[in-house]
Amino acid sequence: MLSTIVVYVSLVFQVLAAGIAISLFKRTKFNVSWILISSGFILMVASIILELFPTIYPEWEDELAIVQKWLTFIISLVLLVGVFYIRKIFQFMKRLDEIRRETENKVLSAVIRTEEKERQRFAKELHDGLGPLLSVVKMLLSGLDAKADPEVNEKIKQNLKQAVDEAIVSVRDISANISPHILNNFGLKDAVEAFIKRLGSAEGIEIRFTTNLGGRRFTYNVEVILYRVMCELINNTLKHAVAHNIRIDLQLREQTIYLDYSDDGIGFDVSREATEYGMGLDNILYRLKSGNGDIEIISERGKGMQAKASIKIQ
Repeated sequence: MLSTIVVYVSLVFQVLAAGIAISLFKRTKFNVSWILISSGFILMVASIILELFPTIYPEWEDELAIVQKWLTFIISLVLLVGVFYIRKIFQFMKRLDEIRRETENKVLSAVIRTEEKERQRFAKELHDGLGPLLSVVKMLLSGLDAKADPEVNEKIKQNLKQAVDEAIVSVRDISANISPHILNNFGLKDAVEAFIKRLGSAEGIEIRFTTNLGGRRFTYNVEVILYRVMCELINNTLKHAVAHNIRIDLQLREQTIYLDYSDDGIGFDVSREATEYGMGLDNILYRLKSGNGDIEIISERGKGMQAKASIKIQ
């Protein structure tokens, strides 16, 4: 009686094991080794069921014993082949780890390049913008003399005041580029419009910006990513594209923000010349990927450039 109970319990355990193994087919991408091992579990269920048959049909005991022996042989063979091929699963897992490490290294490299690029840009703005103004201030201060003509000193003071005012404006602009307060206080739409306004008409290019965002706010990460991406695209167009017009369309649809950016510049071969063009596409792509977004660049020589980006919002 006890042995019969043990057989029934074993049958339940084997059925559960077979069911779990079959449910993992999709996760293992229908790997041959896992299919064979699962088949071994199913055959074990059949083997246990055959052990119960002699109690029901005693006259079949000899025939069932032969079938049981062959079934045991088949189970052993299936499990042996399955275990032999299971190495492919481990090889697949190893390859996944290698891809993960490669991706992490690429992301880290992109972060380092982005940070270094921002440092170089900051240093250049300080050197080219604020540096000369401070030199002028120093020169004017050295020109002040109590014994000099009061009119000369007054003129120097006026020039000094003007130089200090320009230095203040320069510091404000540099601060806005590093951490735009308009973005923090008023949102993405106002920040982009302010950035475009700061460019003014001095660059000789027309920028048209349309959006349906209004005054809606999003998470800090989403707003910063999109703002930096648009600024990077605009700066690249100004530096390299020799364009006359830029079109920027920013639309919120359902839970995704879509950016459609285009210029009428000289264009470039995306597959061959992205690095030479200096687009920093990897930095732009990294920014968007970090926020669950993506971007597609479309361009040809002489046909301008179009960038289609999207980022999901939570």
